[in-house]
Amino acid sequence: EQPQRAVELLEQGQGTLLAQLAQYRTALADLQAVDPGMAAKFTELSAQLEQSFIQNHVDGMEVSLERGVSRADAVGRHQNLSMRWKDIVNRIRQLSGFATFLQPTPFHLLAHAADEGHVIVINVSKIRSDAIIFQKGVEPDIVKLPDATPEGVKHMSSLMEGALSVPGSSGFEEGIKLVLRLLWESIVQPIVKRLEQRGLPRRSRIRWCPTSALCPLPLHAAGIYEPDELSLPDIYISSYTRTLSTFIRARNRAPHSALRPSILAIGVPEPGGDDGTDAPLEFFSEELDRLLKHVPGTELLDGFAASHDAVLERLPTRPWVHIACHRHQDIKRPFQSHFCLQDKPLTLQQVIPCHTATGDRNTPDEGLHLAVAMQFAGFRSVVGTLWAMDDADGPGVVDSFDKFLFRKKKDRKTGDYKEAARGVSRFTKMLRSRQDVREVPFERWVNFIHVGA
Repeated sequence: EQPQRAVELLEQGQGTLLAQLAQYRTALADLQAVDPGMAAKFTELSAQLEQSFIQNHVDGMEVSLERGVSRADAVGRHQNLSMRWKDIVNRIRQLSGFATFLQPTPFHLLAHAADEGHVIVINVSKIRSDAIIFQKGVEPDIVKLPDATPEGVKHMSSLMEGALSVPGSSGFEEGIKLVLRLLWESIVQPIVKRLEQRGLPRRSRIRWCPTSALCPLPLHAAGIYEPDELSLPDIYISSYTRTLSTFIRARNRAPHSALRPSILAIGVPEPGGDDGTDAPLEFFSEELDRLLKHVPGTELLDGFAASHDAVLERLPTRPWVHIACHRHQDIKRPFQSHFCLQDKPLTLQQVIPCHTATGDRNTPDEGLHLAVAMQFAGFRSVVGTLWAMDDADGPGVVDSFDKFLFRKKKDRKTGDYKEAARGVSRFTKMLRSRQDVREVPFERWVNFIHVGA
């Protein structure tokens, strides 16, 4: 019954792939001021180790083998770099003021994730399952979840996988409704009851920080979708983060005032290369036309202009990006998950370093869903989908979401990233309202998620 310590341990245990990358990108401003030589050496070793890590995880060591480097040599080189990196970290910790350099983040710092609202960390294990709710200035609150078990989560994941194998069918509809009911009954409903007891008004924002096998499941849409029954989207507005540190970093990157819109719009109706077999996006032109109407001054890269090199060059230059293209999620080779561009794919391996901004990098990892990885890459607020969206919904997303996000205030257009979650809620509510006439299946709205600040 030590919720603060539990949050620290869960945060530390969340790290997998991106945690290691983030660890190598730690802020060096203070260190450079104290010992520029040590900072330069740390930077050099971090870059080498990061590159070694990415290469060895792109294709299960196959890339190294293709380059004529044996498996043993690649592993040995990585281990040698790791030892040298750990040695210099230990030397840095000997400097005055750097004793906790790259150490696990204490709760008093993680608690800042709740500065602007309730955060809910969930852990499901064989021993016990709990949610930990915390908010600014209030002691963490533990909600026991006796009906949440690893077996139950595995069952829900299997149901999701089965449903996604038959999109557009009655089997998908029934499968996703069952998952949403099970999530509500075993996890979300007890948490909602506690939030209501704490006096949290309806339509408030909440931030979910799930762990392990819970991460791919649609907590944000949990509920019983029957007449006279409420569901989570009716009660609160959900966002996700896979770690608290990542959320804090994303939120702190931007000023509190609204930003003038400066959007890069990328549209690829028919990708080239190996992705050329994907069906064309019939509504992409209408989608981008509406974006240009709502946000004048948007920079457009579409068709042949949306080449790999052009997009990679322009991504770091704009704070807002709207991407209308196919994407492929690669679970086995996560750094090869990619956006399908005109000539060749833009992979996460390329996106992550291209848009990461300067600043604190003491950030553990999160799972490599594309939206999550884009947040890690430096975008403070990301709207994505759990699976491919219906192409016909693209124009509606722009009309409902982008028009809302960049609406006029005091005779000028503004774009407030903190309104993104409400924009998603607004759009999905509009889609759900059409279900009354049975026009919109669950798969067209449940998949929309918001990640970040």
